[in-house]
Amino acid sequence: MKIKNIVIVGGGSAGWMTAAGLIAQVPGIEVTLIESPNIGIIGVGESTLAGFNVFLDALDLKDEDWMPHCNATYKTSIKFTDFKERLDEPVSFHYPFGSPNVDNKKFGIMEWFLAKTQDPTLPCNTFAEYFHDNVLMTNANKFTNNSRNELSNFNFTYHTAYHFDATLFGLYLRDHFCKPRCVKHILAEVSDVTVSDKGIDHITLEDNTKIYADLFIDCTGFKSYLLEEKLGVKFTSFGDTLLNDSAIATHIPYIDKEREMESVTNCTAIEAGWVWNIPVWNRIGTGYVYSSKFATQEQAEEQFRQHLKSNRMICPDSDRADAAVFKHIKIRHGVHERSWEKNVVAIGLSNGFIEPLESTGLLITHNSIMKLIDTLHLKDSNVNQFDIDIYNSTFLNEILSFKDFVSMHYALSSRTDTAYWRKATQNTSYSNILASGEWTTLSDGYVEFAKQINKKEFSMELAGLVYIAAGMGYTPISPRHMQFTSRLHPEILTASDVYKKSLALHRSKIERKIAAMPTHYEYLKKNIYKE
Repeated sequence: MKIKNIVIVGGGSAGWMTAAGLIAQVPGIEVTLIESPNIGIIGVGESTLAGFNVFLDALDLKDEDWMPHCNATYKTSIKFTDFKERLDEPVSFHYPFGSPNVDNKKFGIMEWFLAKTQDPTLPCNTFAEYFHDNVLMTNANKFTNNSRNELSNFNFTYHTAYHFDATLFGLYLRDHFCKPRCVKHILAEVSDVTVSDKGIDHITLEDNTKIYADLFIDCTGFKSYLLEEKLGVKFTSFGDTLLNDSAIATHIPYIDKEREMESVTNCTAIEAGWVWNIPVWNRIGTGYVYSSKFATQEQAEEQFRQHLKSNRMICPDSDRADAAVFKHIKIRHGVHERSWEKNVVAIGLSNGFIEPLESTGLLITHNSIMKLIDTLHLKDSNVNQFDIDIYNSTFLNEILSFKDFVSMHYALSSRTDTAYWRKATQNTSYSNILASGEWTTLSDGYVEFAKQINKKEFSMELAGLVYIAAGMGYTPISPRHMQFTSRLHPEILTASDVYKKSLALHRSKIERKIAAMPTHYEYLKKNIYKE
């Protein structure tokens, strides 16, 4: 089919991001967005990953263009607190953006695990700190665009992401990008959808206007009005390894912007799930993702308020916690068998969702948009069934891979202090992830080190899983492997002592540079908000 006319059903960030991507990248396309005036927006997707910059590049948007309109701040890492264990003081580790710097280090990735095996007391957070200078910057709550290369291997453009108000971002794209480029905006209810052999024949609005298109894009959220409700595409839950099905969201005011406006999304594990903390320019977005099987709404609210008062917050405050107004959200995690069915493509929550951990919501959305654009580019917007099959296969493989990755955050945890965590770590089977081969490949990579030390062969495709494993205290190199390897490389018997000295020297050098940097808040105030 030749696609010249596209109708998007649903607004919000997914709808307007889709409209913006299409109008910017597909010449000659006619785009219409139909939006209900009466449907609220979920509005919890306020955190991105570094890949978001690819989408911004496609729109030719600069930070100073859009960030002030969306209360945006920067993000350089995801921080996980108390996923490993629950102690009196918070226990954290980072999954930073960018590839690890091994070229200028005395120790490589595998040597760190050797050092950890020799000395189990080696803090798990030192893994990311040693290989990413920006982690030390983030821990100090400082910020730089690295124009003078103060930090090794830190690319400001592609190793930073954003915290922002996703609702405002959708509105910014609508008013400052889409409408000026002639995207037609219809604010009306859809009263009926007529289905035919080709998929959707037309949409009827409340005033009886009929809307036709070559391609319809479903951005109706969890309802999946076109793909699932009208075309009957089956939805498969991820409940086999992901327990969380509910969330509480709220906004709280800053007490101290200099300290609380971090360039990191902090995810803190508590009784029946975990809490996100996302500092945007005008307030902190925070919420509790939990399993309704292990906490009622009332129990979850109480657990959340106690967290907001605890030392897990930079500025714990009882008055702020008690005044917080909560919004309850039901999470529908899973994916449809097909993202593209006949002449309907679902993008965003209408297609699939994992859970907010690792900020994959907006990642899946903008990746889907870019895949659609690439498909339309293949043959000048002529699309056949093979193109659709490729799109479906690519998306399904991607979201299942993300689902497995998120599941591993629970599989590798050692927490057993509540019924929820015992279920996640002791009584949930992750055999389907093992069957995919990713974890097996990673483990084999560690074992292979016992045969041949070769830093250059570390697979960056597995980097994310390595950070989570290291942060959780997982040490796959056993004493048996150590014994075998030491016969070939006796020098590794002193790996732990050498590593600690190397880390101390490296940290001292980088911290001197970081001390001269502005705080994240100061950097934003000067360079983005011009205050």
